[in-house]
Parts: sequence; structure tokens; C-alpha cells
Amino acid sequence: MSTTATPRSARKAPRETLAEGYAKLPPDHTYVMAEAGNNHNGSVELAKEMVDVAVECGADAIKLQKRDVPSMQTTEFLDRPFSVPGAEEWGDTYRKVREHIELDADQMAELRDYCKGRIDFVCTPFDIPSVRVLEDIGVDAYKVAAFTVTDLPVLEELSRTSKTIIMSAGMVTEDELRRALEILRNNDLILLHCISCYPMKPEDANLRLIEWLKKFGRPVGWSDHEVGISLAPIAVALGARVIEKHYTLNRALPGFDHAMSLEPAGLKKCIRDIRKVEAAMKGLSSHREVLPCELKCFDQKRPTVCSTRAIRRGEMFTRDMLTTKAPNRGLAPRFIPEIVGKEAMEDIPADTHITFSMVRL
Repeated sequence: MSTTATPRSARKAPRETLAEGYAKLPPDHTYVMAEAGNNHNGSVELAKEMVDVAVECGADAIKLQKRDVPSMQTTEFLDRPFSVPGAEEWGDTYRKVREHIELDADQMAELRDYCKGRIDFVCTPFDIPSVRVLEDIGVDAYKVAAFTVTDLPVLEELSRTSKTIIMSAGMVTEDELRRALEILRNNDLILLHCISCYPMKPEDANLRLIEWLKKFGRPVGWSDHEVGISLAPIAVALGARVIEKHYTLNRALPGFDHAMSLEPAGLKKCIRDIRKVEAAMKGLSSHREVLPCELKCFDQKRPTVCSTRAIRRGEMFTRDMLTTKAPNRGLAPRFIPEIVGKEAMEDIPADTHITFSMVRL
């Protein structure tokens, strides 16, 4: 695929976007971010393929990452010996590897244009220079990584933007989270429950914290680091309005996150299951009534009052004359006490449903 290639797929259904803020999303819609991260391995062509996959799988956004490598870690840390198994040509220090897989501003702008009209372009900046680069490019929303929640200077820089901010509340205390919320108090902010383990075991998920996050008065979601697809739909049932899920084109590729990410088929199934739960949660109410989809079963299988033998006109109903049988053609069983002791208004054959017109009340 060349850098001037046109998208291979277009979204058929109306697209949901965060570009105008969370409040503009449909109230029953779960916003799904397909987290590409650095799984493009520094290749714009690979990144475009990932955009196509995210669109085809039905995601609402693709999420990338932006780093200014010298701003991220100390020189000593960056220049330590490091290599990626299977991709030793990327470099022999952490700095060289990070620089190899980092997309520059022009490449990010190219990807933003490739996404336009098809899928939201969301990005995680890890430092102030990256926030400024992304502001110039024009992202649809920002994502704050869990370990940036305590980086207050970066949050202050983000607070000056007008974009929606999605923030992972991982590996933080409540006090630390409240400090971050104070800085971002005037921003359109979404909080994601997050367990910062890569990958995360299901027993570490603590999904009940989704409910706990709601007390901060912001929309909530789930940043999912499970290798499988079972927890994201559960999170939606618990009230998550935004889901972030890592994916890759091939888990066997060299790099940081491929092995813990879903491949395209897995991402598609995960989003399918999210949409199923989303549909199942629509129209929730606190009272129960017979639904239109239940009417066929209601008509065929619901038992109603029926005669056990022939009953003559003028005869008084006794309890042994009455039983209950389907289909739903007679009086509800709750009326049996009212029928007993009353007079039959007509001759009633055996095994016949009893209606009010047959009883002198």
C-alpha cells in the first residue's frame, strides 16, 4: 500500500464521533477505541492497514501513541542496552528502538487524513511536546495513559485544549486521581477503569470499580488489557460507555504489545459482543411487562382456567370442576376463587376454557 493509497473500506452505518464531545454521542452507544498503539512498528503502511481493520471491525476510533523520545526518560535509561527479539535491526538501545517505531508529525498527519470521515483519530501524548504536535495535527480526542495521570504538567497542557479527554485511572490512588480531575475540571472528560498489567489476568480486573468511578460525575469506561474478549462486554453491562481494546494485524510480529493484542478476527468478535450487550441493555426499566417479542409464547403457552368436565347451565362452579391449561384462551388462574360458588351462564363442554361471559358474577 502506498502512502497515497485510498481507503479499502468505507463505513456503511452512520459514524459516531467524539469530535464534538461526549454529549453528542447517542445515549445507548458504547464508544469503542481500537488501540493500535505502536503496533504499526513505525510503518505508515502498516498503520493504514490497521485503520482499515478498525473500520471493518466496527470500531468508533483508532488510537495511536505519540512520544518525544528525549522527553520521555533520562539519558541513562534511554541509552541502556536493549533490543527487540526478532527485530534486532531496530537498534541496540532503548532510545534507538523507540525512535524506530515512532511516527513523526507528517506521518501522523497523513494517518489523520486517512481516517477522516471513516473513523475517529485519537492519540495518547506522553509529554508536552507531543501534545503540541497533536494540537497542530488536529486529533478528534486525546487519551491519557494511566502513568500520565500523575504527570500534572502534561495534564495542564492538555487542559488548555478544547478536545475531549479520555483518561485511564490505573495504578493511581484516589487522591492522585482527584488532583488530575481538578486540573481537567473544565474539560470534556471520560474516566476509564484500568488495570495496568500487560497482559491482565481476569481475576485482577476488579470490574466493580467501574461503578466506583461513577461517583466522580463523569462518563466511565474500561481500558481492557485482557488477551481474550470476555471482559469488555461485561464492562458494558456494568455501565462502561467507552471501551479501549488493543489489537494487531498479527500477534507474531515483533514489538512491545503484539502478543497481548487481539488479531482482526478477535477484535471483530469483541465488538460484535459489545454491540449485543449494548442492545440487550437498551430500554432498561424498573418495571416488568409483557414485551411484543413474548406475545407468541404468551398466547400459546400461558395456562388459563379450563373445565375438567361438562358443566350444565345453572350449575354452581366447584373447585374440582376447574383446572388450568394452555393456550391463553380463558381467565387467568387468579380468578379461580371468584368463579367458585358462582352460577354457570351456559352449558360448558368438558376441557373448555372459562371466560367471564360463562359466569354469573
